[in-house]
Amino acid sequence: MIEFVLVSSMFLVPLLLGIFTFGFAVLRQTQVVQFTRDAGHMYSRGVDFAGQGNQTLLATQLGQGLNIVANSGNVTGGTTGYGVEVFSTFTKIAAGSCACTNAGHIVVMNRIVVGNKTRYTTQYGAPSTITSTGDVTNFSNDITARADNFNNLLTMNDSDIAYLSESYFVDPDLAVPGLYNGVSHYEYAIF
Repeated sequence: MIEFVLVSSMFLVPLLLGIFTFGFAVLRQTQVVQFTRDAGHMYSRGVDFAGQGNQTLLATQLGQGLNIVANSGNVTGGTTGYGVEVFSTFTKIAAGSCACTNAGHIVVMNRIVVGNKTRYTTQYGAPSTITSTGDVTNFSNDITARADNFNNLLTMNDSDIAYLSESYFVDPDLAVPGLYNGVSHYEYAIF
């Protein structure tokens, strides 16, 4: 019995703990994938997540169990919760279509951040001026609206429009103190 206790405490208990943690992490990743796809599909179909009502729907219904917090109608994100959802609309301005600064570039036309913006910052454009509805003002001339690296995800032709939904969540509840800090999940969907 002493040998069994020694073996189980040094081998079986950590093994079982690891199996449970990994299993819950896989379930959470599946939930994040589905959340990202559903939210992105709604955004691409015209659901306005700039409003408090739709942010609350996103946080309480679609993001149930993920601990994403609505921003009270703010489109630039909050600072609480374990996750963030970033919605972006992109277009490629044709090189000869205007005498604007961003001709020939992919630009962000709309950006809405729901949840804890300190968890994740998108790498696809950083527009300096966003209205209360999420629209990027003067995206054709504002060089901070450029998102040419989006071309790494999707090749865009002139005047194409693409919708990107990005989710980032952390799972501190899956942490094992001293051994494992928990997991983080990043997922994106393009429409």
